[in-house]
Amino acid sequence: MEPYRLTASQALSKFRDGSLTVEAYATSIVSRIQARDATVKAWAYLDPERVLAQAKQLDQIPPEERGPLHGISVAVKDVIYTKGRRWKRWCAYLNRKMRSADLQDC
Repeated sequence: MEPYRLTASQALSKFRDGSLTVEAYATSIVSRIQARDATVKAWAYLDPERVLAQAKQLDQIPPEERGPLHGISVAVKDVIYTKGRRWKRWCAYLNRKMRSADLQDC
């Protein structure tokens, strides 16, 4: 089974037993996104190089220091404020609701 098809529980189990690295999991997910997003158009922002660099860093953390969701991928909808990321939607509305200093990236 391709790693991108794993549930979070399955991926975590494989990370713990050493049969899957976070880097291999992330590579599979990024490859799937790149193969499908021209049709699906689900991603407003994706930085594959950063994802893979972070995955490599996560693989270097000793197992006893890993958190409960170590290595699991998470997508964040573009209407949720994420510092350092540009938003495709909601900027005008949020500019009215929040201090402009909080929305530098909008």
